[in-house]
Amino acid sequence: MRVFGIALAALLLLIVPARAAVDPPVLDVAAVPNLDARGHAGYARFLLVNVPRAFALSQNGRWGWFGGGGTIEEARAKALKSCADEGGTGCAIYAEDLNVVWPGRASAPLPQVPGPLLETEDCAFVPDPRFIWRGPATAAGLYVWGHGKDGVKDQRGRQPQSYVRAFNNAGFAVVRFDRPPTRDFENYAAACLRNGLTVFRGQGWRKIVVGGQSRGAWSSLQILDTPGLADAVIAVSPALLGGPSGSDNTALLYTNVHAIHAPNTRVAIAQFTGDHYVTDMDRRVGFYREQMPGRVAAFLLIDRPSEIDGHGGGNTQAFAFGYADCLFHFVMDPVPATACPPATR
Repeated sequence: MRVFGIALAALLLLIVPARAAVDPPVLDVAAVPNLDARGHAGYARFLLVNVPRAFALSQNGRWGWFGGGGTIEEARAKALKSCADEGGTGCAIYAEDLNVVWPGRASAPLPQVPGPLLETEDCAFVPDPRFIWRGPATAAGLYVWGHGKDGVKDQRGRQPQSYVRAFNNAGFAVVRFDRPPTRDFENYAAACLRNGLTVFRGQGWRKIVVGGQSRGAWSSLQILDTPGLADAVIAVSPALLGGPSGSDNTALLYTNVHAIHAPNTRVAIAQFTGDHYVTDMDRRVGFYREQMPGRVAAFLLIDRPSEIDGHGGGNTQAFAFGYADCLFHFVMDPVPATACPPATR
């Protein structure tokens, strides 16, 4: 059985190359040539898209991108077609995944991504190589993201939701909270997450954010019974599953919320219309509004935004484009907002 090795994990982080003094060129929006203000805004949006992804650019200022699914070859082809369809002449790929590949524009090497930082038979904390890595000495913070649960299907390695890139682009390291399906039980996961966050607290990360989808969001809310583990929690469509047939586990969710004691932690929750794991959404969001504010430092509820629906609404690019910036500022601003402005397409 593998156990948490606090001293070993700290050593691993110390020997991993630190974040470069200058961010990778792919993040430099102003450096993208040939673009007007609208084009630079389009490139900034592209940086919120999950990989594989590609951004195509032409000499006459036309551009196009594709990302978030398929292969890198498909992303390149669709980005080039999008650029050409906009009237671009001589379209070429400017950036793909985490690198600039524009002819004549050298891309700096990315920091090496380490293996699992901590690992037990119940969970592992794994830096995701699809995100830019920074160590605790140079990162703006650490984002720990937990995947959902789908029966016996193995969800380990699932790419964190696209909105998490707002934090990574701003200097946060991103670590997946992976659990094997045969060990992904509610209390096992919560205990693993509490233990891991305790270790990370001792390693000097400037700020720790915990988030997740579905079961990962549920676990994120569970750790709020212990003060000081996280500076912020972002729970998207929290759900336990695995309960009695037909149950949405509402009673247990209410029990967990009543156990929250996190006076220094900011908490954001997103719920969507059509979430089939919630039988009475009005009641649930009303409970959040009533119970959360007095238990945490600040509370933000993204309540059934229009044009985004279903239990997996947080997996969409629409959610990232509409709410990533709001969530980032909710975590980072000295005085957090209590609501997000209406999302624009």
